[in-house]
Amino acid sequence: MLGTSRRRRAHPLPTTTKETMSAKLDAVLERLSELSRRGYYNPYTRFDWPADVPRDSWWMDPEFLTVHGTDEILDGDVSIRLSQAETINFFSLHVHGIRELMGEVAIRIHTPRYRRASEYLHHFLGEENDHMWFFAEFCNRYWDGVYPAAAPSPLAATTDADAGPWNDFVVFSRILIFEELFDYYNARLGTSTVVPPIVAELHNAHHHDENRHVAFGKRLVEWLYAEALENGGACGKPAVATYIKNYIEHSVASMYNPRCYAYAGVANPLALRRRLLGHPARRQVHSDIMRRLDRFYLRLGLYEGSWVR
Repeated sequence: MLGTSRRRRAHPLPTTTKETMSAKLDAVLERLSELSRRGYYNPYTRFDWPADVPRDSWWMDPEFLTVHGTDEILDGDVSIRLSQAETINFFSLHVHGIRELMGEVAIRIHTPRYRRASEYLHHFLGEENDHMWFFAEFCNRYWDGVYPAAAPSPLAATTDADAGPWNDFVVFSRILIFEELFDYYNARLGTSTVVPPIVAELHNAHHHDENRHVAFGKRLVEWLYAEALENGGACGKPAVATYIKNYIEHSVASMYNPRCYAYAGVANPLALRRRLLGHPARRQVHSDIMRRLDRFYLRLGLYEGSWVR
């Protein structure tokens, strides 16, 4: 099992619960490391990059645009332009998010707490580095580069909830939220027949690896949750729960980039963003996207009631 903390055990969980979570995590680490070895690919030779990607085609299926389900931007040409800009935003969010999560993992990988996980974490870092490269490569080849990161960058956000026994739980929850959100789109756009083949290929390649990363993330977060409660974290749990809900909201909102609306020709991009984030149809989409993760935290016991306000 992974290393255990030496803090005072103020609120111990039943031994069977802790042992079960640790055993599940160990089994996942062994299985995923083997899958990573068998499924390895060279990102620098895997893709056949076309000379260009048509600017008169959809780069994202219409139902995945941030305006879908509303009466905003109905013009076909405007929507096509939006699909291109939102694809660049999507890939750019990957680049910035991956860079941040790699830093968080790298500083922990060879600490005593994560010794048993170190082999898989090396696979994880290698795969995430590949993802960062090919998403950035698309933006550099077919656009004016990667969109700038928002300030502060999502995975660099800090809060009082990070303190004490909840620190690693919060960090790896942020990573899990990031991966769950974007894999929802990768899984669907990776099989799209609407978007250019290279776009679908990038989504599909990312989904191929993210399946493993999400599985690992959930088992690790479960284990860290048990450890936090064991080491005196019960009184801090409400603050952590609030933070996690807010972070999910923040992550979903990052998809709504005013830069994309401006590129599409919208006169007041910020006003459109505000309308969309509050639109009932979009709120339902947010709930649908994060439903699996919401159920995960509910089963874990972190909070009661959905994260959606």
